[in-house]
Amino acid sequence: MRIKFCGTTSLADMQCGIDAGCDALGFIMGVTHQSSDFVTPEDAARLIRNLPPFIEPVAVTHLRDTEDLIRLVQDSHCTTLQIQDTIEPAEIDHIRDALPHAKIIKAIHVTDESAIEAGKLYEPHADALLLDSRTPEKIGGTGIPHDWRISAKIVANSVIPVILAGGLTPENVCEAIQQVRPYGVDVHTGAKKGGIRDPEKTLAFAREARRALEDPRDGE
Repeated sequence: MRIKFCGTTSLADMQCGIDAGCDALGFIMGVTHQSSDFVTPEDAARLIRNLPPFIEPVAVTHLRDTEDLIRLVQDSHCTTLQIQDTIEPAEIDHIRDALPHAKIIKAIHVTDESAIEAGKLYEPHADALLLDSRTPEKIGGTGIPHDWRISAKIVANSVIPVILAGGLTPENVCEAIQQVRPYGVDVHTGAKKGGIRDPEKTLAFAREARRALEDPRDGE
């Protein structure tokens, strides 16, 4: 099970993820909605220089303008772009032409069954979908789970990888994975304690995520 820790702002945050054996670290930049733990592209670039091999740096952003998105990836030196807000599918193609070596993840907010159609709309253009929760103020980092039954339908019918996010914690990630069967999971607030990424919660999240599909209760 692939694991991404989002909201990386410091070397200490990075080390928590590295020690937990993460596959990716998210750097929140270009914020237009209520958010926490965001950095500048320059800050992200400085942190990324300290990343060991085989850990993917992901630019997580609310920006929508294609040129702004392209510049964000270039300035931050991230190798994956995660688009949280609405964007026309054809604009993803434009970004891909400008950044041929970058992977593009499109967030889908699972508020109701319409998320299934939204996922199908972006499938031909994105490298992966990320299923997230939202509120009127926040388009990520809500700490609120959504309806995993809808997420499971999206995963079952998707032709590209699907990552599950939204209110995941060490306590619920095993159940979420068993129900949804995603390609990977993404956590932000669920690995924090007192507003800071917590080493124990980070390790616990990774441990629970990786044992989910080996759990003897799986399939019951």
